[in-house]
Amino acid sequence: MKYLKLLFFTLVLSLFFLVTIPLYPFLYMMENKTRKILNFIVQWTSRAWLKILDIQVKTNRNINTEETYLIVSNHLSYLDALIISAIIPSSFVTSLEVKSTSFLGHLSMLAGCLFVNRKDKSKINQEIQGLRDALKENISVTFFPEATSTDGSNVIRFRKPLFEASISSGRSILPLTLNYVEISKQKINPKNRDYLFWYGDMTFFPHFMNLLSLSKIKVEIEIHEPFKPEIFPVFELADRAHKVISHSYHPIVAPVRLHEII
Repeated sequence: MKYLKLLFFTLVLSLFFLVTIPLYPFLYMMENKTRKILNFIVQWTSRAWLKILDIQVKTNRNINTEETYLIVSNHLSYLDALIISAIIPSSFVTSLEVKSTSFLGHLSMLAGCLFVNRKDKSKINQEIQGLRDALKENISVTFFPEATSTDGSNVIRFRKPLFEASISSGRSILPLTLNYVEISKQKINPKNRDYLFWYGDMTFFPHFMNLLSLSKIKVEIEIHEPFKPEIFPVFELADRAHKVISHSYHPIVAPVRLHEII
């Protein structure tokens, strides 16, 4: 079953490249118009991959896809991007380090990603402008304000600068809370979370091959009410989003035993 999944995953990936590579030159001529087309291709590709990986996603309500949002979410795994893409087409923000990686760089370019340099803050205004321009052209943009994936023990502090794109574009912020719930009918816990969560110095391909062995992965997304940016300064936007997402997140921590309290 593991290698059958790998075969189907690879076939879908090949089809993705086949469809998107001809659009690559247009990213330089009509960047955001092309990005919008790529986002819909990514959405259908993500839905196919979730089926192959046996990942079931449950949401509390539908998203109004007629609206354009700056989408923010907690971050636990590379699977997060597939899960969010499956429910709403959007361009993801990722790092320049990813762009410079041979395979992942081409994949992220063809997925319509926007890139930021997390090591050099001198170009942050230019990067915010890129997000703002995409939002103004009715392209929803998704980023993970924790700026790293985590082990799921809590939602760490949010980085604030990119929230400025919501203010300068006038687009609402849409907070999402991702909760990974079950693997093979077992609740996610500190012992099995690393089969799904990808963080720290974990290597991608060994982790992904282990993922292919799993079945019946259940994920819940709480879609919160979007809120307008004009009333809040940047730090309050980030703090409000963090509070909303943290409140509905279920931390993956070991249960406290009674003898540890006494």
